Amino acid sequence: MKKLLLTSLAFICALFSFGQTASNFNCNDCSAVNHDLFTELNSGKVIVIAWVMPCGACIGGGLAGYTTVQNYSVTNPGQVKFYLADDVANTTCASLTTWGNTNGMTNPDARFSDALVNMAGYGAAGMPKVIVVGGTSHTVYYNQNGASVTASGIQTAINNALAAIAAGVKENTNNTFASANVYPNPSNSSSSISLNLQRESKIKIEVQNLLGQKVSEVFNGTLPQGENTLKINTSELSNGNYFVSFSDGNSSNQIKLIVSH
Repeated sequence: MKKLLLTSLAFICALFSFGQTASNFNCNDCSAVNHDLFTELNSGKVIVIAWVMPCGACIGGGLAGYTTVQNYSVTNPGQVKFYLADDVANTTCASLTTWGNTNGMTNPDARFSDALVNMAGYGAAGMPKVIVVGGTSHTVYYNQNGASVTASGIQTAINNALAAIAAGVKENTNNTFASANVYPNPSNSSSSISLNLQRESKIKIEVQNLLGQKVSEVFNGTLPQGENTLKINTSELSNGNYFVSFSDGNSSNQIKLIVSH
């Protein structure tokens, strides 16, 4: 009976966390890189955030999040991110970095010690607290504390988020975008994006960095039905990975672009 009750409670908690919506933040990480959570989610990212004190009891859950995210570096490069955050922003970035390095979290995508990265919107505290958020609806797919944090639970949540994003992109693409291609890719000084539209539409095209931040605008206006080709100037972009994002205001998609001068 006790086992059944615990199982039921876990199921109810899972349903509750899945129905939650993320709380936005816009601030710099410990490397002075700006992050806007909703912008990153809107660009197709899945974000795993682990809040730690830091403390010995936080290691297991934090490491579960970190190592699970690393497993997606090949299958979903640049799409699944791990953020390590101090629970109440009273630990220096240097101390947070040392703690993470000592305990196997050597290369998170970002470290935060900022009160704006607040876990208060995700229910009860308890160290560590780990969430998985994703999608343009900013859905919380995972929200667990302490000993309840598991690598398998985090992995399932990430997979659910990726599946929902993929389904949304496919559905949205069928609405306006019949096909899309960027070439040449890798790009030297310029590339072109070819969009085949099923109807005349107002289209916005921009190049974004891996954080979902706009680095250049390619086009913002109306394109006719059928095949459209527009030039992308990459001559002033640093070598690295980017996304070409295109949207009709209701649906959006993106193609990975590599710049190599």
